[in-house]
Amino acid sequence: MKKFYLLTVLSLFTACFVLSQSLFATGAIQKKQLIKYEGSSTIGKFISDAAKVYTAASFEKNIDTESLGGYQCALKGSCDVGGVADSVVAENKIQRFLIGKDAIAVIVNKRNPVNNLSKQQLKDIFTGKVNNWSQLGGEDAPIKVFTVQDSSATRHVFRKQILGTEEYHGTEVVAPDRKIISKVTHAWGGIGQISFAFLNKKTRIKTLDIGQQKGHVHNPNYPITRPLYLLTHGKPSDKVQKFIDWSRSDEGQKVVKKRFVGYK
Repeated sequence: MKKFYLLTVLSLFTACFVLSQSLFATGAIQKKQLIKYEGSSTIGKFISDAAKVYTAASFEKNIDTESLGGYQCALKGSCDVGGVADSVVAENKIQRFLIGKDAIAVIVNKRNPVNNLSKQQLKDIFTGKVNNWSQLGGEDAPIKVFTVQDSSATRHVFRKQILGTEEYHGTEVVAPDRKIISKVTHAWGGIGQISFAFLNKKTRIKTLDIGQQKGHVHNPNYPITRPLYLLTHGKPSDKVQKFIDWSRSDEGQKVVKKRFVGYK
C-alpha cells in the first residue's frame, strides 16, 4: 500500500512537471524577464514601488553607484536601464526618458526652532560662512552640515541651484544618501540635503521652507527641483521599452506620484 502511494505521488509530480514545461514552451505561462537597474537611489525608490505592481518583469537593483553610475552604465551598456536624478543630454548613444520630477529637501532636527531659510542663508551654511544657528535667529549652537556623496545627483543639483559657482566647505560627506536622515536625527544642530522621496512622518526631523516657499515635492515654486530620467544604451530592448512605456502610462504615473510629481 505504501509503495503504491509513493508511486502515485511520483507520477503526479512528474505529470505536473511535464505540464508546466509544456506550458512554458507554448507560451501559456510567461516567465518574468529580468531588468537590471543601476543608478540613482531616488529613482530606485520608484523601481522598488514599481516591482510590487509591474508583473511583466522582475528587477535587479544597484543603487550604490548613484546617478553617476546610472549614466556610466547606460553609456557602456552594462545595465538594462540606468537612473539619473538630474538633467541629462541625450548623446553618446544614450537615450533618455523622463518619468517624473523630484524636489530636494533641506532637513534639520525637529527640536530646532528655525523653520525657514533664504537661499542666501542656505548658501552661507553649506559654504561654511555661517556656522552657528544664532546667526540665523536660532539658538546658540554649532551647525553641523551633512552632504551626500559626490556620485549622487542630489549633491550636484543642490550645488547648482543654491551654491552657484561656490564649493561646499566644512561639510561631512555621508553615504549612502538615506543615512543623512539618521545623522540629522542624532545631531541637534544638524542640517542636510535629501530627496523628499526618502522622508516619512516617523522620522525625528523636519523640512525647512526655502525663501518662504513650503518645503514639499508638490510645490511648483519650491526652488530645489530636478527631473528624473531612465536611460538606455541606444534603443531600449523590448522588455525595457515595455517598462518605460508603462512608467509613462497612467498606471505607471500613479506609482511615480506616490513619491514624486508626474512628468506631464
